[in-house]
Amino acid sequence: MAIGATSNKVFSLKIWRATLLLGAGLLLFAACTVEDPANSESPNDGTSTPSDVQPPAQNAEDPNFTPPPGNTLGPDETPGASERANTATPVSSDGTNEAAIIRRSIPNKGGDNTTRRIPDTPVPEPVDLLPNNTLALVMAVRGGSSSSTLKTIVNDATSGAMLGTRFIQLESSSKSVVLYLPDTGESTVIVSYSSPSYAPNFKRPYTVDDHLYISGKFTNGGAMTITEYDTADLSRAAEWGTQEDALDPGYAVAGGRVYFHTGSTQQWSMSRGFYNAPGDYMSSPFDSRWDIYEMAKPELRFALVSGGEILYGAKLPTEDDPITGVFTVDPVTGQPADRYITAFEVEDWDTYLPSSWRNVVISDGMAYWAGFLEGRNTHSVEILAASLEDPDVFTIYEFDMPVSDIQIIGFNSTIDADGGYVLIKPWYDGGDRSKVLLYNTADETVEIINTGFHIVDAQLLFIEG
Repeated sequence: MAIGATSNKVFSLKIWRATLLLGAGLLLFAACTVEDPANSESPNDGTSTPSDVQPPAQNAEDPNFTPPPGNTLGPDETPGASERANTATPVSSDGTNEAAIIRRSIPNKGGDNTTRRIPDTPVPEPVDLLPNNTLALVMAVRGGSSSSTLKTIVNDATSGAMLGTRFIQLESSSKSVVLYLPDTGESTVIVSYSSPSYAPNFKRPYTVDDHLYISGKFTNGGAMTITEYDTADLSRAAEWGTQEDALDPGYAVAGGRVYFHTGSTQQWSMSRGFYNAPGDYMSSPFDSRWDIYEMAKPELRFALVSGGEILYGAKLPTEDDPITGVFTVDPVTGQPADRYITAFEVEDWDTYLPSSWRNVVISDGMAYWAGFLEGRNTHSVEILAASLEDPDVFTIYEFDMPVSDIQIIGFNSTIDADGGYVLIKPWYDGGDRSKVLLYNTADETVEIINTGFHIVDAQLLFIEG
């Protein structure tokens, strides 16, 4: 509503007349400023959808589809009770009936109202956030991005259901977990948070098969939570937590259970009734955070690796003992099997960078390692892929890093794999952490992806459809 300019002329009126006009003006002003509850800026309490949230598109063929309210009734429809109350036939001054006027009742705040987005707010197209047969990066990032605005999901505070999406701007001091599609360059912020100096904390993605988890814990020790997100619409599907100071990274989710080691601090466990010592070996069902069991510490120290339904262990090599291998782990006792499923010995240990062979990931029945070498002109990478079903299937992929104007100064020791792709995280001179390398084992091709984010950690996710 535009407000016109007022006249500069001054009228000479009696006091009683001015009072009447002022009263009429106030009534008119009150009538024009009735606030629509749908456009109120009150915080979302879970019973209504914010006006800047774009809800998922409805399918007209869905039996539960509800058409939006309108002023026209269908041929087989009859007015509701609230509408019949507004359909009384008015009577004119001469006693004759005038044509009835049907008015829609005022929409309820509970959800049958429609709201109009602000014209300057971009409206996202109704697309799948994570389409099937599409490779995605799930990244823990710090600060903003090269894009001024980013799409973020809006979840119901109580149920965790995905209400829709809206656009935000990431602050330079923020931390986030972002879903990134390399094929399109599209980014979706799953969660964004702050980490003040008096309570530093972080969230980290973790993917296993078709499952997406995001862990959260304080940097200086303390309880850890793991939230599972539905890969179809990124709604919060389930959450697990522990009071113990769990190590992250270092845990594994396999067969519906969480396996982890406690951290370096001694804490009282309410569920077990005694103090846990640093390095305790623990297990808990994902659907029951209060049922925590302590398992006997194995003689062999190994890394926990999830194969989806099966829990594996990986013995990592050292200069004194350069043998590395993968074995199964008893899901009840947490003890390793007597024999390796697959193993190899790292030769020429001194030729590899320190970040080599420090991480093992399992995907689609294959175990992956990575080693990094520094050459005269460029760096090179070796990826070892071993089948867990047939020990004779053992492949070594070797390639040089693509030429770049920025010098590579090292590699992150953590790798990931999914859908036949292997994720490598190089470090570039000048603190550039925005690029990752994707290796396609099917056609043996290398691609550098510039995400535009400062990446702290990253995982791969490939949903087969």
